[in-house]
Amino acid sequence: MLNPSICYSLRKRPDWASLATALPRGNGIKWKETKLSTHDVALPLSGPRTKPQRVLRAILLSPSDVGTDDCRSRIQRLSHLNGGQDVVIVFLLKQGQDQGSSTAALMALQLDLNEESRMPIIPVNSAQAVPTNLMAFQRQLCTNNGPRRIANPAQALLPHCSDRQQPLSEHAVNVLTDITTNIRDVLEMASTQPGRARMAEFLEGDSERAISFWAEEYLVD
Repeated sequence: MLNPSICYSLRKRPDWASLATALPRGNGIKWKETKLSTHDVALPLSGPRTKPQRVLRAILLSPSDVGTDDCRSRIQRLSHLNGGQDVVIVFLLKQGQDQGSSTAALMALQLDLNEESRMPIIPVNSAQAVPTNLMAFQRQLCTNNGPRRIANPAQALLPHCSDRQQPLSEHAVNVLTDITTNIRDVLEMASTQPGRARMAEFLEGDSERAISFWAEEYLVD
């Protein structure tokens, strides 16, 4: 089995420079730094020995990357690897004063992804959280022997669609995932008067915070 690896160029990117020192040691896992041209992290996926080794490939993005030509190019290259299977985006969701703009950038990133090449996004709060989250996702892919395309984890994103520091309640997130299919549906609902009325009906006390978030971050009618 191959060893998990990260690209050594991450040391030159301020948001991710501390990742190399945060890599776990022991348990027979030996991370290595190497040159990766199309992605930032590679983790082997277990499977039958008779089949070619599957590899989970990830790119690491920060809020400042979203909307740039380089970001779009990196996402496009990643989506073309192995037919868009076994790939994922890791997004740094900064905390504190930058949390609101980070959340807006995350939503913009998801909205920009092409429907045909939509890939999972894993939000993390720090570079140190990358190994734990990616290895959990790796185990999920190894356990699921079915489709290798996994839907975007909207439930991980929706709690942050609030105009205040406090995230939306678990009940509000569950309701939104029941009445919409993705983040784009939530944005469209918050952009029309009938949609906002529906959100107010279903979300009750959480509706104002959710609607205000979209009104501040995006143009709504």
